[in-house]
Amino acid sequence: MKRILSLALLAASPALAAEDGVVAIQGGRVYTVSGPVLERGTVLLSGGKIAAVGETVEVPPGATVIDATGKSVYPGLIDGLTTLGLTEIGSVRGSVDTTETGDMNPQARAWVALHAHSELLPVARANGVTAALAAPAGGLVSGQSALIRLAGSTPDDLTIKAPAAMHAVYPSGQPAFDIAKMFDEPEMKTFEDRQKDKKRNQEKDLRRLTHLLADARAHAAAVDNPARNPKVDLALEALAPVARGELPLVIRADAESDIRGALAFAGERGLKLIVAGGLDAWRCAEALKAADAAVLLDVDRLPRREADPYDAAYANAAALHRAGVRFAIVSDDASMSRNLPYQAA
Repeated sequence: MKRILSLALLAASPALAAEDGVVAIQGGRVYTVSGPVLERGTVLLSGGKIAAVGETVEVPPGATVIDATGKSVYPGLIDGLTTLGLTEIGSVRGSVDTTETGDMNPQARAWVALHAHSELLPVARANGVTAALAAPAGGLVSGQSALIRLAGSTPDDLTIKAPAAMHAVYPSGQPAFDIAKMFDEPEMKTFEDRQKDKKRNQEKDLRRLTHLLADARAHAAAVDNPARNPKVDLALEALAPVARGELPLVIRADAESDIRGALAFAGERGLKLIVAGGLDAWRCAEALKAADAAVLLDVDRLPRREADPYDAAYANAAALHRAGVRFAIVSDDASMSRNLPYQAA
C-alpha cells in the first residue's frame, strides 16, 4: 500500500506544529486538490497552518523538516458533524454517551465524554478523515460540540476547539412518549386535528427556547455587573454566547417547513444559524442564501417524498452551490465517518 502523510493531521498535531514552530514536509508527491500534483513538492506549516506549498518553497532555518520522499501527501478531510468519540457500538448502551437526560441540556459538553481509545477513530483516520466535529444528540437543546483531531491519548489531546457550536433539534410537534399510556386506547383524531396539535406543540417548544435565550441574555448582563451577584447557572452561561450571536447554533431540520421555521426563529433573534441534515434544503435554497445560513448535508439518504427525484439527496449539494449557499457534506455518524470521501465523491 502506498505510504501516505495526512497534511491535516500533521498540522493539527501539537508535536509537529507547535504554536510558534515551523514544519516543512519535503520531497513527497503533494496533492494540492485545487492545482496540479507536485511530484517533489514542499509543504510549509507555520503556527499549525499551511504557509506555502510548491516545488521551490524556501525552508527557513530552524524548521522541523520531515522527509516525505517516496510518500504521498494529502490534505486531511474534516467531517463536520459526527458522534465520533461519543459512541462505539450503537446496540451496547454502555458504549453510547451522546445524549443527556431531559430535553434542555445546553451545559452538556461533548469533549468531556470523548473516548480517546475508540476503535472508530483510527478507522476514520485511515480513510483520510483527520478532524471532525464531535456533537451531542437528542432532546430539544442537545449541548455543545467540539472540533477534534483523530489522534490522541486523552480527551484534551483530541480537542482542538471547544465549544465549537451549540446543537438543537427543531421541535417536531409530536407529543413526548408516555410509557404509562402505552396500552391505552389510541385517541382518534382527524388529519386536521393532528396538524393543529403539531403546530401547537411546536409553538410551545419554540417559546421555551425563546424564554431560555432571553434568560441567558439577562444572566450574562447580571454576570457583567458584579454588584448583582448572580447565582451560578451553567445552562444559561453556556447559552449566552449563542444568544449574543457569537457561537453558532446548529439546528437539526430536514423538512422544508422546519428549515424555514428555523430560519425565521434565528433571524428574529439574531442567531448564527447552521442547519444540520437539510434534506429539503434544495427547496428553500434562496431563503438559506438570504439568511446567510450554512448547511451540514448528509447525502447518503432517501428522498423525503415519493414525488421527489430519486437522487434528490445527492443533487442537494449542487442546488445549494448554484444558489451560493455555504454547505459541507458530513457523515452525521460515527461508524460511517470512514465513508465521508465516498459520500463527497
